[in-house]
Amino acid sequence: MVKSRPAVDPEKKARILDCAMHQFAHHGYRDTKTDAIAVDANVSKGLIFNYFGSKANLYLETVKTTYDKIINIADLSVWQDSPDLKTMVQRALRYKISLQLQYPDEFALSMQAYAEAGYLPESLRPKVQAIWTTMSAAEVPDMVSPILKRLPLREGVSADTVAKLLLVMTNLIGEQSKEMIRQNADIKIEAFDPVIAQVLDYIDILEHGFLAPNAD
Repeated sequence: MVKSRPAVDPEKKARILDCAMHQFAHHGYRDTKTDAIAVDANVSKGLIFNYFGSKANLYLETVKTTYDKIINIADLSVWQDSPDLKTMVQRALRYKISLQLQYPDEFALSMQAYAEAGYLPESLRPKVQAIWTTMSAAEVPDMVSPILKRLPLREGVSADTVAKLLLVMTNLIGEQSKEMIRQNADIKIEAFDPVIAQVLDYIDILEHGFLAPNAD
């Protein structure tokens, strides 16, 4: 007779995920011990495996839950109500710094999981990358579409095309940020000021092109 798993206690599961977030954020996937999570959550190690099946599954659900939490607490009007793309980037940076101070574990794990993806067990890598890719593809258009609709786009250029270009640019900058995070797990958002300056340059070129206007 197959032994059935115990019914999931929502409060205990939430507690496990919260403690897992703290442990993964501070120690990374490889160095985090399920024993430590069990102690922090005041549950047995066996219950963790009953609920999640494996450390890998626990990590995936923790990362997804953390990203979802950040999206849910974020005030998208910071992006959407900006008068132009440059102002949006500057406002978003200040806002992210304030959120990082309020939710240090959430931001530490989200940054660490993104940077650590290439160093995870091979079976985990595409799954973690898929979480990030799905989130970016869903959220970036929601953030910038209201601004693009207010901008005087050149005839023949659609807001959807510009949004896709911004997503490509976001992914490019993300690769640079990933390496910075990998080299310094305790990096603060303020350290990304040079990257933000580069983003502003890219946006300037995106908005105005890269050819000098004709003298005549």
